[in-house]
Amino acid sequence: MLKPLRTTVAVLIALLATTAALAAPVQASPAGAHAAATLHFDGRTSQCPPSEGRCGQVGFLMAQSMKKVTRFVIEYEAVCQSDPTKPILDGVGTTTLKTALVGHSYFFTATGGYDLDDDPVTGNKRHADVKFGARVGMHGHAKGTFEATIKITDKNGQWVDTCTTGQAPVRWTAKKVKS
Repeated sequence: MLKPLRTTVAVLIALLATTAALAAPVQASPAGAHAAATLHFDGRTSQCPPSEGRCGQVGFLMAQSMKKVTRFVIEYEAVCQSDPTKPILDGVGTTTLKTALVGHSYFFTATGGYDLDDDPVTGNKRHADVKFGARVGMHGHAKGTFEATIKITDKNGQWVDTCTTGQAPVRWTAKKVKS
């Protein structure tokens, strides 16, 4: 299930802190046992909004077996057709994604939609459709893509605007963080 992390027009969310907090409950291992049961990945996207002074962040938690992603979060910028100078900055997260082993890498994908908060100025409704995918190598390097389209409608349900992450998917990379 996709969930908005926070909807805002001015400030991106801080995913690094979110994913660090998610990693905190990693289960302790008995003496002599293997490392923790969760792998923690942090990285950044190819989107670097000038208003933020940094690139978007991405993070995810993966079962040590690499058979599933237990949490995935990403922040993004969607530029609107009506006024490209005022993009929507948002973040989205999801839980429990199965992976598939192909060669020496694990792959995961997801698609879905979620409602953002209504536009604070106009009251218009905003709905995002997103899709993303990733390849995670066994040595702790991950890369993927992300796409979002936000449809904006007025109180009567009439289309007002469309905002997207661009014609080409947003690219991101992440590395396994040592616990």
